[in-house]
Amino acid sequence: MFTRSAPSIRLVVSAVFACTLVVPANLRICLAAHSQDWKPQAVPVFVNDFELAVAPSKPPSPASAPNAAKKPTREPSGLYQDSDQPSEQVRLIVDSFSKTLLQSLQNSKFPSSKQSGARPTAGVLIRGVFAEPDSMNRIRRGLLGNNAPGGKFLLYVGIFNLSRPDAPLYELAPAQSPDARYGPVITLNNYIPLAKYEVAKNPSEEDVRKICAQIVANLTALLAANPAAFSE
Repeated sequence: MFTRSAPSIRLVVSAVFACTLVVPANLRICLAAHSQDWKPQAVPVFVNDFELAVAPSKPPSPASAPNAAKKPTREPSGLYQDSDQPSEQVRLIVDSFSKTLLQSLQNSKFPSSKQSGARPTAGVLIRGVFAEPDSMNRIRRGLLGNNAPGGKFLLYVGIFNLSRPDAPLYELAPAQSPDARYGPVITLNNYIPLAKYEVAKNPSEEDVRKICAQIVANLTALLAANPAAFSE
């Protein structure tokens, strides 16, 4: 269970993609002790690969008759082809978000890199998880390569202050009801700055760029409003 540290406020950010940003009350405004020339780009930013799992493999379908007509392969405009293995589809999506987010941060003059090794002790960490609501509107971890009915994922992106104790992006819910179409039911941590985006299960490069640009814009606004909290 998450420890309640302070009430939170909810801000709705207008963007091409639906986005809800939750900012804890204890990070709202801390301007007095810092000079007015402080810039958000003074904070180093680290990125973790967003979490997306592969659905369990299914038994191969019976081979078609030699003379059976083959259906034409559809060429989607997204990151992957329908003929790609699910593990390759996941890799393409996760790699695209990581690379594009780092590029967006660097274009905005943030010192940024992938997190590797020990957890840094200063700066900001960006983590995300792809999820999907089930028929009971419970949030579950997203799976790619299954028969879940929805055509979109919910991407939850959290911003973590590395000068403070580590906190989870989500926890597994105590009550689970296994369903092969989805991952486990999760409970998101509403006591960190958290944003939600809708993203197609096979997003285009432009879709990824727009979401990453919004993530950077939200980060910039959060840091600008809370310099004391993130420059310790």
